[in-house]
Amino acid sequence: MGLTVHFKLAAPPGTDAARARELIRALRRRAQGFKQRGRVEDVLPIGDDQESLCWATQYRPVPHPCKPGVHSGIEIPAVRGFLFSVAVGEDCEPLWLGLCCYPMTVILAGRRYRTHLAPWSFQGFTKTQYASLHGWEHFRRCHTAVVDLLAGTRRLGLAVEINDEGDYWPGRSLAALRKNLDQMNRLVAATAGALKDGDSPEAGERALESPIFGHRQFERLEAEGAAQVSPVLEKLRTALREV
Repeated sequence: MGLTVHFKLAAPPGTDAARARELIRALRRRAQGFKQRGRVEDVLPIGDDQESLCWATQYRPVPHPCKPGVHSGIEIPAVRGFLFSVAVGEDCEPLWLGLCCYPMTVILAGRRYRTHLAPWSFQGFTKTQYASLHGWEHFRRCHTAVVDLLAGTRRLGLAVEINDEGDYWPGRSLAALRKNLDQMNRLVAATAGALKDGDSPEAGERALESPIFGHRQFERLEAEGAAQVSPVLEKLRTALREV
């Protein structure tokens, strides 16, 4: 739970491996420009080995062949690709960027499924929510850097789709972003507070942990969030007491 930027990247039709590598090199140079301007903290080297490619694994829900009405997640590993990671800022998830090739089909329980993934493409997401533990300005820098870096891939000839849960994109509205951040922080704080209240004394090390507890204004956020969703939270507390 938390504000997240989801995205899809795709190279132009006819792109081969050499061109895909050049596109990612150009994208990394753009990310390095963000670092030089203080918009992100670090840009890691491009990787094309199996350790790097594990970050490109995609997942698709497919009908389970043996259980009617049930869907199962199936892994779609990249067979080749070029990726790098951007360290955006403290308590913001890293932004992985790249272009990869995927198999046309995958097999689950003896049945073959089409992956429907474009050649030399990439899908990913970055949760920016908890950058707000360090204040609005830090969060704003992190969130807008992620979106602006993704949006700029169009200048390189890449097709990009951005789904911004903070509503900063596509209008680049800081007012909308701050409103959504405040709402989500209140919701997360209220929910986490209710779950923690439901922990038994015997929970010990298993007690609920959440980054939101480290927010400098957690108690205010929890109270405001609880006031907004009190009926739902009361049902949650009741259910926890009955467990």
